[in-house]
Order: sequence, then structure tokens, then C-alpha cells
Amino acid sequence: QRDEEIEIGKILQALTAMIASHADTLLANIDLFKRIDFIAAKARFGIKYAMEEPKISPSKTLKLVQARHPLLLVKHGVEDVVALDLELDDTTPGLVISGPNTGGKTVVLKTVGLLVLMCQAGLPIPASPLSEIPIYRLISADIGDEQSLEQSLSTFSSHMKNIRFILNHADEHSLILIDELGSGTDPIEGGALSCAILEQLRAQNAMFIITTHLQELKLFAYQAEGISALPMTPSAQH
Repeated sequence: QRDEEIEIGKILQALTAMIASHADTLLANIDLFKRIDFIAAKARFGIKYAMEEPKISPSKTLKLVQARHPLLLVKHGVEDVVALDLELDDTTPGLVISGPNTGGKTVVLKTVGLLVLMCQAGLPIPASPLSEIPIYRLISADIGDEQSLEQSLSTFSSHMKNIRFILNHADEHSLILIDELGSGTDPIEGGALSCAILEQLRAQNAMFIITTHLQELKLFAYQAEGISALPMTPSAQH
């Protein structure tokens, strides 16, 4: 039995030496196979859900035509998901969305953010091929309630922490998505602060989409240059 174990060890050692002499080639092939498998997986995913390749915009134009959130598409199918049409460009780089709760405002933010990231990852997207997406260096979002007891952060403080990061890093190559800007504090104070944040984002030439319930922010968006205001209607709330 001992002789057998020694012989097995010799065989394994010889095989290992043979493999080791080709290690670089084998590792390169493994990396190549992973890349091919990844490309094939993206193609299968796109074919299964009839996704398309958007145009890479050389300018700041972000144009989504008949866009749908991929998870909603997988769950409900094309016919039961209301498509989104949206366009931002150099002259109108900002969009403020208002409307009732459960109206689809947050879904708009998540759809835009996810489709832009999918495009930059080389994935086809659930939208018309007429869509155009620029390449961003920063895609930053503040969505949801990130209250933290461990860090002693209130809901408002946690949002402000995210906003501070955004304002410190946003530039003309950034896409900023903020849900319910100015919420979690006094509406008047939150409205004034939100208007100042929008002014700063405009000054930094960032492209942004904001959702809000605040009347002050809605009025500011209607009057400000370079910002489009969109009230969500019942027909668009799916």
C-alpha cells in the first residue's frame, strides 16, 4: 500500500510538472474562455428579453426611448410594463419629477440609472435602438432611507451625507439621481436647501434627475433655466 501511494505521488508530480510548463498558456486560455462566456451570456440575456444596443452619444445627450426596468420586464412581460421616454441634453441637463406616492417616480430613477450602467457594462438594454447614452465618469444616486443607528444618523442626515459626496465629486461627466430631495426635515427649510443643491448641480454642469414632493422645488424647477419639470400623471403610474 505504501509503494502504491509513492507511485501515485510520482505520477501526480510528473503530471503537475507537465502542466506547469504550460501554465501561462493555460491561464491565458481560462481568462479568454471567461471573456467569451461573459459575452455569450450578455447576448443570450439580450436575445431572451428582446433588448437592443443604444447609440453611444458623443455629446451629453441622454435619450431613452421606450425604456423599461429589466426586473419589471422579467416579472411582468413587455405588455404590462409602461415604457419610459426621457431626454436630457446640454441645454436641459436637469429634470425634476413630482407626483403622488406610488406614482412611479422612484422607478424612473432606478430605470435610468440601471440602463446607463448596463450600457457602460456592454449590455444591451430594454429600450428602443433609437436611445442614446453618453459615457459617464460618475453615476451617483441617493435613493431610499439609509437611517443608521450605529452611525447615529437620522434619515435627513444620511441623505445629506450622500448629497455632500455628490456635490464634492459631480462635474460635466456625471449623472446624479436623487429621490425625494429635501425630505426628512421641515418642508420650508428642506425646500430652500433643495433649491440651493439644484443651483450647485447646475453650476457644476452635472446631469441630474430629482424627484420631490416639495412645492418650493417644483416652482424653482418650472422657473429655472436648464431644468425641466415633469408632473407624473395617473396614466404613467405603472
